[in-house]
Amino acid sequence: MSGVNLAEAMALIVPPVTDLKRRSLVREDGETTLFPTLVVLREERVVAAVSTPRLEATLACAHTVAVGMAPQMLAVAAQVGLPDDSDAIAYTTMTEEHRAALAVQPYTVSGQEISFGVPERGDPDDHSIMEQLAAALNLAPLDASSVRAGRAHPSKDDEGGHEGVAGEHLSTERGRLVIDASTCASLHRSVAEIGGTVLFVPASDEHARALLDHGMPPQVMLRPGPKVAPPH
Repeated sequence: MSGVNLAEAMALIVPPVTDLKRRSLVREDGETTLFPTLVVLREERVVAAVSTPRLEATLACAHTVAVGMAPQMLAVAAQVGLPDDSDAIAYTTMTEEHRAALAVQPYTVSGQEISFGVPERGDPDDHSIMEQLAAALNLAPLDASSVRAGRAHPSKDDEGGHEGVAGEHLSTERGRLVIDASTCASLHRSVAEIGGTVLFVPASDEHARALLDHGMPPQVMLRPGPKVAPPH
């Protein structure tokens, strides 16, 4: 993964996933299982997460995410049972260079209190999740420099628009805002039907306002999050 190694990536991925697990313990419907969650890293930080009740549905979002968000790394976090009948969270990661890894983080629950162990590398019995993430990352992401006004994706045939001059190419920065917003809107519509959620973490308050101005659904927005320090 360009600019960040696996240990640094896990340091970013684990905190939001363990927070989701904590939240699962107090769900109103009584379901305490962590929903399988797709975590998206880009520019050395977590930018988004998609959770659904079914692993297959979560993995199905990987293609949309890969095309729309141009990730450096995708990770799937899912609750698993260990041979000793204890529970853990399994993190399956895949970089844009197709470097795959598995880490397993044990945890224990007492009432509504939960304690997490240290994630350790593991060897997958089944490579299907890695294969699906690799297939998604084989897809070419949308080019943020070729978005035209009034469009949420590049189009040679666009002749209308509601932002700027009709058919005019937006700047790369604005193109990225439009693509991120439209990708999250599409994912939100898709997973909300099955009880899933989409979360997006803006880089700053200014970034958050710009995303909302370009169509980001407000219900998916979180507060700005940290960025990993560059390696020394």
